[in-house]
Amino acid sequence: MLVYIVTEINNNQRIELSLKNHIYKLKNHYKVLLNQQSVTADIAHDFTVKDPKVVSILSKALNTNNEIQQNKLRNELDTLLSSEYKRLVKRGVLQYQFVFPDNKSFFRFHKKTKFGDDLSKTRHDFKYVNETKKILRGFSQGKTVHAFRNIYPVFDKNKKHLGAVEISFTSEYLQDNLTHISHIHTHFLVKKSVFSQKSWNRDDLVIKYIQSIEHDKYMINMPKSHTKEEYTKLLNEKITKIKEPINKNIPLGKEFAIYFVDKNQNIEVISFLPIYNNTNMEVAAWIVSYEKDNFISITLQNTLGIRAILFLILLILFYFIYKTLKQKDNLAEIVTIKTNDLKELNESLEQKIIIEVEKSKEIESKLFQSEKMVSMGEMIGNIAHQWRQPLSAISTGATGMLVQKEYGVLSDEDFKYTCNSINKHAQYLSQTIDDFRNYIKGDREKKVFTLKNDIDSFLHLIEGSIRNESINIVIDIDETISIEGYPNELVQCLINIYNNAKDAFNEQKVQTRYLFISSKEIENNIQIIIKDNAGGIPKNIITKIFEPYFTTKNKKQGTGLGLHMTYTLIIEGMLGNIEVYNSSYTYKNDMHNGAEFIITLPL
Repeated sequence: MLVYIVTEINNNQRIELSLKNHIYKLKNHYKVLLNQQSVTADIAHDFTVKDPKVVSILSKALNTNNEIQQNKLRNELDTLLSSEYKRLVKRGVLQYQFVFPDNKSFFRFHKKTKFGDDLSKTRHDFKYVNETKKILRGFSQGKTVHAFRNIYPVFDKNKKHLGAVEISFTSEYLQDNLTHISHIHTHFLVKKSVFSQKSWNRDDLVIKYIQSIEHDKYMINMPKSHTKEEYTKLLNEKITKIKEPINKNIPLGKEFAIYFVDKNQNIEVISFLPIYNNTNMEVAAWIVSYEKDNFISITLQNTLGIRAILFLILLILFYFIYKTLKQKDNLAEIVTIKTNDLKELNESLEQKIIIEVEKSKEIESKLFQSEKMVSMGEMIGNIAHQWRQPLSAISTGATGMLVQKEYGVLSDEDFKYTCNSINKHAQYLSQTIDDFRNYIKGDREKKVFTLKNDIDSFLHLIEGSIRNESINIVIDIDETISIEGYPNELVQCLINIYNNAKDAFNEQKVQTRYLFISSKEIENNIQIIIKDNAGGIPKNIITKIFEPYFTTKNKKQGTGLGLHMTYTLIIEGMLGNIEVYNSSYTYKNDMHNGAEFIITLPL
């Protein structure tokens, strides 16, 4: 039972880590694409409202009720911006529309013959922009079409409000980018309640919908790359296996991911990312992605293999115990005859015990390695946090230059500045890769290293987590201290202690979080002190935290091996010592309480 519990905890942790990584990947690519759309929309908006001819047409149209005059002005606007609209369509724009302050449509480039209708009831986003005179971005559903919209108020040179202009992108354009550029197969689900049921089967819709197989309350925006028959056949084979968890999670309105095993025993992960309405922030749609996952497949296979090996070991032990007990029942009758046999059996059993002890050590080593794999998974999450900002900056810079070049407004200074910015962020990404690669190599080579540099590497690896958890790091390290030992193992120990502090912060709901790292030289030893302000460790368990498998967390959240691994690496691997106390101290005139770990290493 113990073996099953330990392997199950490790198995669940690694699967949960992989599922989170799929969500991170989908979310990051989605944010980059939205950012690209915003840049394109902003440039197109500036090009529109800075043209005095456009402003003049809108001003004249607003100030006349003559239908013939308004039609003439529409034709002028069409002629003036027709080439601009064609360029925007190539970039995924669905709607390029001008609306008066009373929310009545003046001109739609995608439906030039439809105008004069009141959008107040169907398009709350136009109503919001015309009332507040503020820009509004985000997803919303119209009467028949959903889109990622950018709506801007329009003013003349005297600051008079002329209405609003909409530059909106199709979800199909976003799907195509995720599929063909990011290599993530996706489709788009829209909530039935956000538009009229009579509209679902209309032939004149710009976007076609069919009933979603994933959930009864959603319609799918059918991309051109799929037919209804292909979609139905493909998803029926998959969704029927995981319908229950999907139905459970969809109403919660939060991102989630689920995996299933197909008929070829391949693992596929389905990720659901909620899309919120831009006016009431309710979930109106979902992006759903489908990706193969070899990591989960290998995890499941390894777990079964370990359990099979341990079952055979226990079977052998029970067999020998059974044989021993059976022979003991017959000893009274055949003492003389079986004396030599019993001696041989004892010797054989002793040898078996030695073998099983060695196997047990090997299993413990594998569990340690598994614990490090979980830490590596957290590092991947950290890298995702660290890369998000520079990737977004690189994408924004490149997209901005491309659009500026297309409109002929790219100056040499802007080009040089953007290229330097892209290079700076690329160098940052490269440095992150080097630090992560050095960490996971795990070379156990004893060498002299600078303590300050090793701690800097540790902080760089968890930089994303520090920022995400809002932890303040206070460093007081002597930069001249050098140690002979294993730098990678020391980093692993620091990460385990940091994870312990991070969990304590979250459990105790600490608002202002501090982690202090300092050093002190005592005789021929160096002490590394790590302390937090998370309230400390309960007195009844503080003496047990370095024991193997001891944990206060839920079984699905911890194995109890992290601090035990740290203890083993320090005591046996680096011939040092590690202690833990609860301490009280003053920082910035405030009193703090927390755990204090002291690592002592020989110089």
